[in-house]
Amino acid sequence: MIFKSFIVDFLNEYLDTYVNTLSESQLDIGIWGGDVQLNQLDIKETALDEFDLPVRLSFGYIQSLALKIPWAFWSKPIVAEISDVYLIFVPNQNEQQLKQKKLLLETRRNRQESSPDDLWDMLISQMSKKIRMHIKRVHIRYEDKVPNRERPFSTVIDSLDFQTTDKNFKPIVQRVADQVYNLVSMRSLRIFWSPTTTLISDLNNTGAIIDALRQTIDVNENEPEEYEYVLEPCTIEAKMKFCTPAKDGLNWTAPKIDLSKEIRKLGLAISKQQYQELLKKFEEAGDELDMFDVGIQLQLTEIEICKRPDA
Repeated sequence: MIFKSFIVDFLNEYLDTYVNTLSESQLDIGIWGGDVQLNQLDIKETALDEFDLPVRLSFGYIQSLALKIPWAFWSKPIVAEISDVYLIFVPNQNEQQLKQKKLLLETRRNRQESSPDDLWDMLISQMSKKIRMHIKRVHIRYEDKVPNRERPFSTVIDSLDFQTTDKNFKPIVQRVADQVYNLVSMRSLRIFWSPTTTLISDLNNTGAIIDALRQTIDVNENEPEEYEYVLEPCTIEAKMKFCTPAKDGLNWTAPKIDLSKEIRKLGLAISKQQYQELLKKFEEAGDELDMFDVGIQLQLTEIEICKRPDA
């Protein structure tokens, strides 16, 4: 199908920085419904390098990404549905990888200089007014093979919803306005840290890694005993108000972003073993930060530690 081949080439050109080359078999198109779906996306390890994080992406995978673009663009929202997002991060300490990252960043800067920022800002602004995003099943995992091989931890989210609203935070399709309101809902956010867990990144193939990360989400209330929560499952709702630039008449008399959030349930816990491992992690982080003479002192007082019965 010529049209499908054209779309794949177009997506490969613009997504090349973030995902491995797509094939026609990964793309489903519903022309009359305005639906586009990408399946089994392998995220490049260099996808997040431009953010200059102290960690790097070791494994990234998205099971499906679907866009529903209505013909009535001005009266109905664009709906983006993403499911099964799996990411594994490792420390960013390899010298050769740092050199490669510098070259990559330089290439991206050259690309950015060739395209006007105003056009990109306008596109993002318009999309934020009309998009409704739903993300299901997210597992973000950190693993350190040396020297902290037995100290991986994971962040898991059941669902994340993002939608445009009116000033009362009721869903609408935003048109021309001086202020844009968004509502973000995160359900069953949880963080667990099991000091004796086997590293998933040691598994032999992509399929085995995906299965292991998926099982961690699917267990829900039947987590194995080795899953020790640091943050117990909680729901977070954030209300955001974005102000338009000064040229739209506000003259920056209001903050660009106004954010309020509500956490309906918050449970923190730490075992004795986790506490000891956390102290080691702080010591290692302190050694890494010695190169930055920032002169910041942190003082922790009256911290109440909730120990598990088995601690």
